[in-house]
Amino acid sequence: MQTTVSIFKRGTIQKKRHPKVEDAKETIKLVVKNKVAFTGLVITAVYLFLAFMDQVYPAYLGFGPNIITSLLQVGGQPNGKFPTPPTTVGGWHLWFGTGLGHFDIFPAMLASLRIDIGYSLLIVLSGAIIGIVVGSFSGYYGGVWDELVMRITDIFYSIPFIVMAIAFTTILSFTFTQDNIPISGFNLIALALIIIWWPTYARLTRSITLSLKSSRFIEAAIASGSSRVRNVITHIIPGVLSPVFVQISLDLGSIVLVFSTVEFLGLGQIIGINYYTPELGNIIVNGQGGMLLGYWWPIFIPGIFLLIFTVGINIFGDGLRDVLDPKMRR
Repeated sequence: MQTTVSIFKRGTIQKKRHPKVEDAKETIKLVVKNKVAFTGLVITAVYLFLAFMDQVYPAYLGFGPNIITSLLQVGGQPNGKFPTPPTTVGGWHLWFGTGLGHFDIFPAMLASLRIDIGYSLLIVLSGAIIGIVVGSFSGYYGGVWDELVMRITDIFYSIPFIVMAIAFTTILSFTFTQDNIPISGFNLIALALIIIWWPTYARLTRSITLSLKSSRFIEAAIASGSSRVRNVITHIIPGVLSPVFVQISLDLGSIVLVFSTVEFLGLGQIIGINYYTPELGNIIVNGQGGMLLGYWWPIFIPGIFLLIFTVGINIFGDGLRDVLDPKMRR
């Protein structure tokens, strides 16, 4: 009778939820309780929403169906029109003023999110996939393969990311130009960043793999006749995903910053990116020309816009790391 009461409630059968569903619910509760994580989540969600709306329905944000085309029609170089200061008169698109060439800064920043966030996701996810595969097999197999992978990652870690990004972008640009391979602009920068970003995930995954491969469930799998490749794919890789997801959330902000920095240093125009392409680093480069004349807003406002997004997504990653800490769940 007691068993029946525990199973039935108000005439309905209580279904036992899957442990992963319960774990996800607990994670959401902890994120909401963690003020740092929740603040970062809200900031990140707002930026992602603006990027999504610009992609699927830009008219909802108040500008035309293709703001990139309209900006590029201004011309490939500054047309000499002086920036106008921020104002509340004439529409929301003038709240942050206009840049050199007389394009509206606010809509341009919103449109730039599509490029910055899109390429950041491409770079981080590609680097994570490569790093997970390389690091998992490296840590599980060990030996010469593991030593080789670690020495390669040491080389990448010994050189600053910005320097390596500029170097690889330049080398790839020269190589593709010589071979007449049609890869340029943002795709070229993205490829260069993917090349230098996978070692972060390879080292992280390897360190977790070293602790997992001595676990009892791995020993049980080996005893049951499971191959090493199967162990890595079915047991090791799923076990490293949680820390990797935290690292991805941290890296998204860093990638946006590195991507914009490469543009800010002027490398974008060398590899064929149009002067007026709406990308945060490119918009800041555009505003440099007016700084000496006292036009501070074309470079200051996009810089603050970029800073808020970077800080938001990074504090979300820090908070998520605390939330996923097993000690927080006790």
